[in-house]
Amino acid sequence: TILILAALNFTGCTTISVNQDYDPAYDFSKLKTYGFIPITEEAGIDQLNATRLGDAIKENLNTKGYTLSENADFGIALFFTKDTKTSIQSTGGYGYGYGYGYRGYGGMGYTDIYQYDEGTLVVDFIDMAENKLIWRGIGSGVMKDNPSVEERTANINYAISEILAQFPPTKKTE
Repeated sequence: TILILAALNFTGCTTISVNQDYDPAYDFSKLKTYGFIPITEEAGIDQLNATRLGDAIKENLNTKGYTLSENADFGIALFFTKDTKTSIQSTGGYGYGYGYGYRGYGGMGYTDIYQYDEGTLVVDFIDMAENKLIWRGIGSGVMKDNPSVEERTANINYAISEILAQFPPTKKTE
């Protein structure tokens, strides 16, 4: 099986789309320690990027007051997927919905069609005592071709900080 991920390479310092899902009945205040669930080949993450992700997560969670532990309150599971997307942009000339009419200043215009890769990183937090998913953070963004080692590290740090900015979830007052 070929690993899906050669390198996590979200385009650096641009916006990635993040969201979360979690169990609203869960008491997140009881969580103090965390650990990592071993990454399987199906997770789409190679060893170098697993280390980068682990370092970024540790730094983020330690700053929030959590402690890495062998007997963790919650475990962290990671998954990564990459999808090729197609973008079509038309400018000037004849356009859809304009029939045979002339449009624009320059005649025919043009259509740009290009493909790009979008990466999605999923960070799951599992209650280890109950063995159940309690929080999921997802980040998606356009990936850069051939990033340097420094760019990969910076991109992973950025993605993790954006995803984990939502953890722990806060109850909204109504």
